[in-house]
Amino acid sequence: MVRRCPALFTFSIENNFKPKLEYFHGEMGGRLEELRNFPQYFAFSLEKRIKPRHMEAVESGVRLALPVMLKSTDEEFGELIRQGLGGAG
Repeated sequence: MVRRCPALFTFSIENNFKPKLEYFHGEMGGRLEELRNFPQYFAFSLEKRIKPRHMEAVESGVRLALPVMLKSTDEEFGELIRQGLGGAG
């Protein structure tokens, strides 16, 4: 995980890892394997990126893989939601 996202060493356990892991597991129903494959999840803002995009995807009935949901631009994300495309992973 650290090779894919060296910044993991700089993040606070209480202010970053814990709330994001709780949201990922509790609200998103995610599997730890997904985080091993995409540790960059912890580099995205929970309030400004993760929660809003996850909620929009859920409301639209679209299941998106973490990298697709978080790395896409706002325009790309909006198009994925409009078209109902996800590439769940």
